[in-house]
Amino acid sequence: MLSLAAGTVLDLSPGDTVECAAAAGFGLAGVRMADPRTQARGVADALRRTGADLLDVEVVRLAPGPLTDAQRRLAVTAAELGARFLLTVSEDPDEPATVGKLAELAGLLGDRTRVALECMAFTAVPTRTAAERIARAAPGVTVLLDPLHLHRAGDRLDDPADPALTGYAQLSDVADPGRAPADLAHEARHERVPPGHGGLPLAAFVAGLPAGVPLAVEVQSDALAAALAPRDRAELVRTAAEAVLGGTGRR
Repeated sequence: MLSLAAGTVLDLSPGDTVECAAAAGFGLAGVRMADPRTQARGVADALRRTGADLLDVEVVRLAPGPLTDAQRRLAVTAAELGARFLLTVSEDPDEPATVGKLAELAGLLGDRTRVALECMAFTAVPTRTAAERIARAAPGVTVLLDPLHLHRAGDRLDDPADPALTGYAQLSDVADPGRAPADLAHEARHERVPPGHGGLPLAAFVAGLPAGVPLAVEVQSDALAAALAPRDRAELVRTAAEAVLGGTGRR
């Protein structure tokens, strides 16, 4: 099932993101929460009104040192909202410390919500191999795979994903995969294109994913945000993702 990732419509509040996802034909939504104390009610109300399910809550960014109270609060809120995953990234170069903090987060979540660790070339967990190694060491932790991040880290998109470790994946694209920009983070946050509108081998990526893995459509694009209203943007990326999946035999 497809989910509207928060990054595609960052100009919306978390509650409005859920509403937008449902209106654009997504069965799942992801939200990015800066202040769960004030934003959780809006998300809960939107989930109830629309009947949508919450795929993930973003984002816990692990820095050197212990978890913060705000990070713990976000984890508890994700569980209370019934999210399937709490999205995390790590900026902590101490891998054992990262394992410990992820395990602590997992311990705060109920049976329904799991920690998802995303690998990015510009973080302390740059590759799929590193993310999977950490997930194996931290009970309750899964890996989130994004084709753009995998490509920029030198990982092959057609390598089969480990069903025991892969929580979910993202669908996205970039216009020129062969040209690595000087600032990978800027590309990821501002220059994506809808799935199938760029040059990443997304069919091969999808073919390597375990059956039934949810797919979050994440298209952080300054150009799209300037040209289209959030719902139009969401409908565009959903249609693009469905076209990619139709070519792979998946829906």
